[in-house]
Amino acid sequence: MSCSSGFAKNKNMKLTAMALFDVFFFFFTSIICLQASSMAEEDVKPLYNYLSRNEMVKVAGYGEEKLSTVMVTGTALCEACLRGEPQLRSWPIPGASVTVNCRTRGKLGERTSSAQVVTDEFGDFVIDLPSRLHSIPDLERTCCLEVLRIPRNSSCRPAHVRKQKTLKLLSADSGTRHYSIGTVNFLHLLSRPLQACNNK
Repeated sequence: MSCSSGFAKNKNMKLTAMALFDVFFFFFTSIICLQASSMAEEDVKPLYNYLSRNEMVKVAGYGEEKLSTVMVTGTALCEACLRGEPQLRSWPIPGASVTVNCRTRGKLGERTSSAQVVTDEFGDFVIDLPSRLHSIPDLERTCCLEVLRIPRNSSCRPAHVRKQKTLKLLSADSGTRHYSIGTVNFLHLLSRPLQACNNK
């Protein structure tokens, strides 16, 4: 064997060893990178893995929890100036159906949104306006209350042909607005003109 052939053989062995080392190094580095990536994915878990549903709602800023509250309250009363009685009498009307109607104008024309409730045994009602109505400007001018119907066995009738009342803002604090209708008055069927009674 000549010196030149021995030198070439040693050179080929070195090149082969270097190639094997490069392959092994690449393979080893790839494994380490994959493990690091897997560990990083385990460390960086989605936010919903750590927060409850209610907490996620608060973080997102929407959901079941309302950001504001708009309440409308009032009372439905029946009034009567009965014959033989000098004073005006009044009593609540339970079971009356009332609604708040809000008329707004948009690109598609005029739109009416409403919220409806029934008066309780004292004639009182509380309407919690849906969130879609909270952003309407000037609710006092845009919305009004209307009595849809009263119980069939009631001896009262609307004091006016069209029974609508506007809202009046009572308070606004910490995202809560309270509007009042006051009293919605009805007239007893047997009543004389109310002016005939002195309620002093």
